[in-house]
Amino acid sequence: MAVNVLRVLSCLLLLFQVAQTAIIPIRQYNSADHDDSTNPDTDPHTGEPSLTLMAPSVSATPTTSLHSGGDSIGNTEIIIPYYVYPAEGAWTPLEQLVANNPNVKFTIIVNPSSGPGGDTLPDANWRKVIPKLTAHSNVAVIGYVSTCYGGRPISAVQHDITTYANWPSVSGDASFAVHGIFLDEAAAEPDDKKVAFYKQITSLIKENKGFGPQNNVVMNPGTIPDNAYLDIPDSTVIFESPHSKFQEALAGHEFDRVKNMDKARLSSIVTSVPTGTDLAGLVAQLREITGHIYLSNSASYLEYSQALEEAVHIIGST
Repeated sequence: MAVNVLRVLSCLLLLFQVAQTAIIPIRQYNSADHDDSTNPDTDPHTGEPSLTLMAPSVSATPTTSLHSGGDSIGNTEIIIPYYVYPAEGAWTPLEQLVANNPNVKFTIIVNPSSGPGGDTLPDANWRKVIPKLTAHSNVAVIGYVSTCYGGRPISAVQHDITTYANWPSVSGDASFAVHGIFLDEAAAEPDDKKVAFYKQITSLIKENKGFGPQNNVVMNPGTIPDNAYLDIPDSTVIFESPHSKFQEALAGHEFDRVKNMDKARLSSIVTSVPTGTDLAGLVAQLREITGHIYLSNSASYLEYSQALEEAVHIIGST
């Protein structure tokens, strides 16, 4: 309950800031203000994942395009919300991970300031590290954008999308680019207006040439949403919670509703994995329901996960 209250208060604060400035967020990063492991502008949701699972809509019916060829687990990819500020050496483990595993595909979510920030470009540290990732053919970098559960003004969302898309042209560096958008705090409940909201946002992303020819849209309700949302993005995060909640969801057959859907269109994010957990078993459980996975011993996205490194090794060797 406390987590849900904080998330609602966070959204209300976000909407207030939009009304005052029309730019999210209002504070900008300065490289002198950061160390390797903190990011003060990251909102509570990005540091503390959702703890709730939403029950499916009574009226929900299976979608069509999500059903087909989804039972292959050999093409599992890694999705990483990596919100660490890129101080000297802070991204080195991530760079080594993708370089050492060229047979594994990675989608890496970057988040300079709860979005791209209010300036046209983030600071020089971001402009240094992102091209190092985009140089790898097995990496797709996407930019974080909050949608406040469908309550954020679409003009503010569009501003963030456009800011990311303009990075290559404004910087004069084609390698300083993202390949799509991660729509965080996505709605999950049946609501025609919100479904239309996310369809419009996705169209804006797909039509923007600044993301390249294969731009990627990921929506993150953190739970299995009403089926009306599932056909909108390239991938939907159907789980984002601690390991204990994942085991409860499995025991409660929460994922039965999506077991016949295309796993390439579904993602899972499992945090707070206890030390000593059978990671091979956990990876196998995740691969049964989703084609993109993330796991971490921590509840925060502000640090590198050693558990993730082992998961990548497991996936790369199977």
